[in-house]
Order: sequence, then C-alpha cells, then structure tokens
Amino acid sequence: GPRIGKDKDLAAKLKEAKEKLDELEKNFPSLSQANVMESRNDYGPAHIAVRGDWKNPGAVVEPGVPGWLPNADKPAPTRLDLAKWIMAPENPLASRVAVNRIWQELFGRGIVTTSDDFGLQGDKPSHPELLDWLATEYRRLGFSNKALIRQIILSRTYRQTSAARPDLDQKDPENILLARQSRIRLSAELIRDEALAVSGLLNTDVTGPSIRPFQPVGVAELGYSVKKWIESPGREKYRRGLYIHYQRTTPHPLFVNFDAPDTTIACTRRRLSNTALQSLNLLNDPAFFEAAEALASRVETEATGDFTKLHASPITLIPRPPCAKKTPPLSHPG
Repeated sequence: GPRIGKDKDLAAKLKEAKEKLDELEKNFPSLSQANVMESRNDYGPAHIAVRGDWKNPGAVVEPGVPGWLPNADKPAPTRLDLAKWIMAPENPLASRVAVNRIWQELFGRGIVTTSDDFGLQGDKPSHPELLDWLATEYRRLGFSNKALIRQIILSRTYRQTSAARPDLDQKDPENILLARQSRIRLSAELIRDEALAVSGLLNTDVTGPSIRPFQPVGVAELGYSVKKWIESPGREKYRRGLYIHYQRTTPHPLFVNFDAPDTTIACTRRRLSNTALQSLNLLNDPAFFEAAEALASRVETEATGDFTKLHASPITLIPRPPCAKKTPPLSHPG
C-alpha cells in the first residue's frame, strides 16, 4: 500500500545520499602533514665527529654559543634559550645590526658600511652615538620596523635634497656626514618595474608561480639545464621583477648586468657598477621597447597638443615639468 511506496522512495533517497557521500569522501583533499619538533629534557650527549665521521665520536660538547661572543658563559640548552640570549637587553648587537640594515636601505649605505661585519675587521660607525640611539629606540618600539622607518623618514636628515653642491663634494665626496640626501640607484628588479609602471603595463598581481619574461635566444643553453626558457604569455610577463624565475646556472641578463646578487648565498649589500652592458641592456631588451611604445600611446591619448604632450612625458616619468633649459631641445630634437 502507501507505506510500501514511501519506504521505496525513502530507500531510493537514502541510496542517492550514500552515493553522494561516497563521492565527496573520495574527492576530499587529503590533509597535509608536517614534521614538528618537541622540546625534551632528556636529550643525549653530542660528540664531535672526528674528521667528520659520525662513527668516530670525539669529545662531548654542550649546548651553547661560541666562546668569543659576549656573555657566552650563559647556559643555552634549547633554541628558545638561544633566541632569548640574542634578544636580551644586555646583548645590543642584534638591535644594532638590524637598525644598520634599515638605515642602509634608506640612505644607500649603513652607519657601519660593512653591514655584514660588525667585528674588528669591519668599518667603524660614522655616527656611533646615532647607532646606539637607534638600537635603543628600536627596542623601545618593540622591534617594529614600521615604527622605526617612520621616525627616520620624518627626520630632517632624510628629507634633505640630494642635489650635489661643489663645496660638499670637496669636503665629503662620499656624503658620509649626510649633509645632503644620498642618491640611491634602483635595484635590478625595480629598474624593470619602474619602466613598466610609468607605461601602464605593470601587472601588480600578487602571489602565484614565477614568470619568464623575454630572454635572448641561447642564454638558457649556456647552463646545464635541459629545460627551455618559454616566455610567459599575455600580462603574466609584465608582473613585478620579484616573480621572475631565477635560473642559478644562467641568470637573466637583466639581473647580471644590474648587480642582482647570487641566490646561492646570503647577500647583505648589493654591489654597484656602471658598465656599458647596462646601457646596451636597456637599449635592446624588448621589455623596454614595449614600455616606451606604451608610454607614447598613453601620452598621445591623455594629452592634446604638442606643447601639452611635451610636458606630459616628463611629468609622467620624473614626475615634474621639464626645466626651461631642456624645453627647446625637446621641442626641436633635430
């Protein structure tokens, strides 16, 4: 009767629900696993491996820091103790190194020029009292990079003009005393990013896989990799230089010519060079051709009249109008 029909309908729905559940369980993504470490107090002894052979144990060594470091007699049985020792108030080295790196990014050179060597073989600080104050202030601000950077960029020293002065060039040619702001060159990645940005081509998407912009034919074959360099399609190739694939055996020519560091080792300071290859790179890289063409189209579209177009390009690039001395040559390039 009616009950048997209802039972059949219910059984059919139950069967359908079970099939959907089985399908969901089948396609359910597996949980990723990760190794974790657990602190133990009953760790066994560690021995020096004689001549690097772990089967030939030597003297027992205890957890700690190298004896030549200050306050090295403090016990440090765990990594947490080591971290606390590094950040302890009586150990100012970490704060001094950190603020010197921040200063280097903002002024082109650190208060201690050898930012990777604060030891006896490194350079002495040009402004030791300033370095001490910055380190103390950094700790007071809770080791906030953002807060410290705000203080520095709002200072009168940072907001100075970078225009050169003959009297200062004679007294302090390297601008160590900071009588003016330093002129800082763009990094290899930013040189390309700036050209794409002013032309309107820059793709500002974040995250995602690395990209492969144009690279001269034959460069990839110079290394040991058998993979071919396939240029990224569409707007992907206009993403920021941060996402350019770095092939260690054959780095991109833009990186090599504009002093990008080797990624196989840590780099605290990029070297600066001025070579003809840099000019040739800018003249022959299609990325800069496309940027120039896009900029010209942008000015042609947004500005009206030759005079307006003449002033629109420098405003877009610098950004400021061209000075009176340069306007006549721009008007009559021939």
